Order: sequence, then structure tokens, then C-alpha cells
Amino acid sequence: MASNPPDTQGLAMIWWGVRHPPADPTVSFAGKTVLITGANTGLGFEAALKFASLGASCLLLGVRSLERGEEARSRICQQTGYSAENVKLYELDMGTFASVKSFANTISKEPDLDITILNAGIAAPSWKLSPEGYEMSLQVNVLSTALLGILLLPRLKRSASLTGNPTHLEIVGSIAGRGVNIDEFSNEIGILEQANQASFFTAQKQYGVSKLFEFYVMQGLVEASSSADPDQCATDVIINAVCPGLCRSTLGRDFPALMKAPMALFHSVFARTAEQGARSYVSGVLQGENAHGQLWSGDMFFK
Repeated sequence: MASNPPDTQGLAMIWWGVRHPPADPTVSFAGKTVLITGANTGLGFEAALKFASLGASCLLLGVRSLERGEEARSRICQQTGYSAENVKLYELDMGTFASVKSFANTISKEPDLDITILNAGIAAPSWKLSPEGYEMSLQVNVLSTALLGILLLPRLKRSASLTGNPTHLEIVGSIAGRGVNIDEFSNEIGILEQANQASFFTAQKQYGVSKLFEFYVMQGLVEASSSADPDQCATDVIINAVCPGLCRSTLGRDFPALMKAPMALFHSVFARTAEQGARSYVSGVLQGENAHGQLWSGDMFFK
């Protein structure tokens, strides 16, 4: 890297990020089966492109719409020469626990699973409840991500035991979670209950809160993955979070049209491309046991 990032949040960090994109990984993923959620668009799609280009043996793509998933598969194969037979599509709606459970059950039957990237997420423009009764960004970014990680952990452990090599579970988070003001919360009720209230919600604050909660999810999964057996590797599943930085992607697709124009202008100056952001997804799973329980962003670990 040409310089170290500023020890601040906000515009200074964003400006540093766009001027210092992460390196583009070139390591082969031959023989690896890679699962990516939210893979038909944005950074998830760009990550799928990279893994295909780097020789992954199979891509398992979790998509909201199988029709759009087919379009994504076609684009991946056209752009990389990857075989369509090696791209498997599975429907996944992170807005409901039933869909998450069904998806996890299907993936658990796959013969191989080496790398899982939990990328599916939203930036909610307004307060809206999921069918489960939670504010939608809490539902998608936090609760469904946690549930999916819990359900896939045994499958990842099984793969590690069969191959003798650690598998990898990566949660797509954001450094924005580090900037949450804890004074926003009171001690009267639980933080999840508070964040679920309409009176608590603003779009920017809620996105940061959901990313903060994702760090708790990662730590919980790290603890859950630890083995009590001294003869078993404690990191048979390496679990980390990754932040791609501010990117020009489809994350803000649900915002009103009047907001999209100024957002697009800001992103044109201060945001990385989705391809540059996806580089961190790939490099994040190449860091070995050093990545366990860590946040990876811009080719370095953040505390």
C-alpha cells in the first residue's frame, strides 16, 4: 500500500479508500467450491466473476430471483469462459427465516463446500418490517445472516474434516459499524429491540447499526466454531468479516429517485468500483488463520 489509512471515520477514510483500491488477487481456486449469497448483482456478482476467472471448480449462487440468477450465470460464462454446468443457482430470500432454512438445507446436501461468502444485504431507505416482524435491514443484514451462518457451520466443518484443510466463512460487513455512537442506545431495553423501533430509524444510522451487529454475529460464530476437542483444530472453519469500502453498486437501489442522483454523483467521485470492492472478498479468504475473527479491508486487518 502507498500509505496507511487515516485513523478516522467519514470522508477522510472514504477518500483514502477510493485512491487506494485493494490489490487484485491472482491465486488459483482450482478444486474449491464457493458459495456466494446475493450473487446476481453488485459486489456479489463481481466476486462470482473473480472466483470463476480464478478457476473455482464450482460456484453456488444464492439469488432472490432464479430468472435474474440465470442472467447472472450467462454473463459469468460469457465474460470468463466458465462452464455453465459449474454454476448452480439456488433461491434465497433473506427476508424470511423459512427461505434461509430451506436454502441452508439444500446447500448442506452439496458434495463440497470450501468457501462461503455471506454477501446478501440491503441499505434500507425507510423503516419497514419484514414478514418476521423485524426492521428489514436488521432482518436481512443481521438475523438472517446469523441464522444462515449457524446453519452452514456444520457443513463447513464436515468439509474441513474430509479434506484436512480449513474451510472459510466470510461475512460482508462494513467499517461503518465502527462509527456507531453507543449513546444512541439506552439501558432500558435490549439493543436489538431498540434498533427495531420506527422512532430509532434513520437510513444512515440503521445501516451502521446493522453492520455493528454483524460484528457481533461474526464473534458469535467464532465462539460457536471453537472445538472443545484438543485433538481437533480450533480453526477448522476460518471466520472473518470483510469490508469492501464504499463502492458503486446496487446497494442503494431501493432509495427514492430524488436521492439516487446526488448519491450517484457522490459515488462517482468518492466510491470504488464494484470490481475493486470485490477484490477484498477474494483476498479475505486467502489470509489463513490470521483472518479468524478479524475484519479485513483494503488489504489489511482493522481492529
